[in-house]
Amino acid sequence: MDQNARHFARLFRVELEDIIEDIKLLIDRTEKRFENDEITPYVRMENKAFLQREVEAIEKFMALVDVIDLSIYKGTADIEAAFLEKSRDFVSRLEDPEAVYVLLKRKLEKVSKFISPDNNDSAP
Repeated sequence: MDQNARHFARLFRVELEDIIEDIKLLIDRTEKRFENDEITPYVRMENKAFLQREVEAIEKFMALVDVIDLSIYKGTADIEAAFLEKSRDFVSRLEDPEAVYVLLKRKLEKVSKFISPDNNDSAP
């Protein structure tokens, strides 16, 4: 189980890094839209602040993923459930945007689906 747990956590972390890169692309797009006079300074500031808050929240959650003791879980389903519970609590406690929870949940489901035993049976 230890190897599956580490694999799950590593894949989840890669997915979190991917979210951060996507959000940073949105921040860059916001800047370009501002430079092209497509949005006002106020909209630019609000969008940028909101997106940066999402990045910071996901980075904090990644730090939590990095230090969690995976050996206490019986299987990847338990790890997924624990990460899901921690993400809900994390977003609520820190008053982060609800979008952060939705993104974390989607990535957890993606990783779980990817490594599920049912998925591996259908591999060529």
